[in-house]
Amino acid sequence: MSECSLKKTTFRGWNAIEVQNGTIRLVAVPEIGGRIMAYDLGDAHFIYVDNELAGKLFSAEENQGDGSLAAWKNYGGDKTWPSPQGWDTDDQWHGPPDPVLDTGRYQANYGCDTLSAWVEMTSPEDPRSGVQITRRFTIYAGSSRVDVHLSFRNISQREVRWSIWDVMQLDASRRNPDGSLTYDPACSITTRINPASRFKDGFYVMFGDPSNPQWRADHSRGLVEANYLWEIGKIGIDTDCGWAAFNNLSKGCAFTEMFTNHPEAQYPDDGVGVECWTVGRGKVANLDYEQTSIYLMEVEILSPFYNFSPGEVKSFEITWGVSKTAGQVLDAKAGGCTTTPFSARRSGEKISLAGAFGVYAVGELLVQALDANGKVISTEQLQAVTPDAPMLLSAEIAAMQAVVSVQLLVKTPAGDVFLLSECSLQDG
Repeated sequence: MSECSLKKTTFRGWNAIEVQNGTIRLVAVPEIGGRIMAYDLGDAHFIYVDNELAGKLFSAEENQGDGSLAAWKNYGGDKTWPSPQGWDTDDQWHGPPDPVLDTGRYQANYGCDTLSAWVEMTSPEDPRSGVQITRRFTIYAGSSRVDVHLSFRNISQREVRWSIWDVMQLDASRRNPDGSLTYDPACSITTRINPASRFKDGFYVMFGDPSNPQWRADHSRGLVEANYLWEIGKIGIDTDCGWAAFNNLSKGCAFTEMFTNHPEAQYPDDGVGVECWTVGRGKVANLDYEQTSIYLMEVEILSPFYNFSPGEVKSFEITWGVSKTAGQVLDAKAGGCTTTPFSARRSGEKISLAGAFGVYAVGELLVQALDANGKVISTEQLQAVTPDAPMLLSAEIAAMQAVVSVQLLVKTPAGDVFLLSECSLQDG
């Protein structure tokens, strides 16, 4: 198991802080809005970076420009904003562009030991929204997981109300034979349909053509699916599953975000906790994306609304995971994602196990058999696993009479155990 390391470096011309553990590399660039600009699993690079803006810095006045979207310096990467977005009232965040929270110079702290490394970036104080944003990212030895801790502090003398809104831009391009770039239709975003959704198909169109063919509800698999066809648009999803994934089938890999849903709480944008934005043919305000070569999909995760008294801090937690996969993500848990459903079937004196997964740690796959009361009857070690390769399961365990369900677990060399999947035992 490789140890964690940290170094100050440059990335695409910017001053940067890099943490890595031999499995993943994470690159933070504090001076362009505290962004994460790289999250790599070996040669799989997930994050979109605007090549034309790489290495460039601008003054606050240049970052604000005329206040229109065409003035926005969209570097790419992952960033955190206040939600709701809008320009009608002071209870909305009037960006982007925004020269403080979106593109301001963040201050960085960082630390590292053999088992973990972290980078923390804090924004300037923003009088307009009344908040200061702190973003902390932690990686662990032998793992592709990143723990993301986001917090807002009310720096004003008034009460403010915001959702913490994290926006990840993901590279959805592919290279043509002549070396030019185009969009990759093998890229998609998936999350589970909320069975109690207030929307007919588990989502609603927030922007763009309501009949945009990118958006669909796959009721047979219980998924909201966004397929990248380079059409501009945005949907909001009131999913209750606590995960959303970006799938790149061309590269055989997936990026997943996991978070806690709060069904009793109020969310912005008509009550959604996940949003998906795609750049493509079409215009937004005074910006015509069809005249650009930007190919990206966004996974956007929103917290519930928080009320902040002066000086008060509220936080929101997200966990990222990346892995090589053999299909679209159907489910995600702390140990990894599922791309073919997990099944356990009793046949005589054996239980046959099958499924396909991507895991978030180098370690061992364990299987536990449980009785009707949830008590563990047996635990067996099945095989070694790694985020660097899809995990295709085909195995057998002894079929004790009391078994009613089975769990798959990933055990790391450090001794941590994470749930990967679980299912009821079937006969035949």
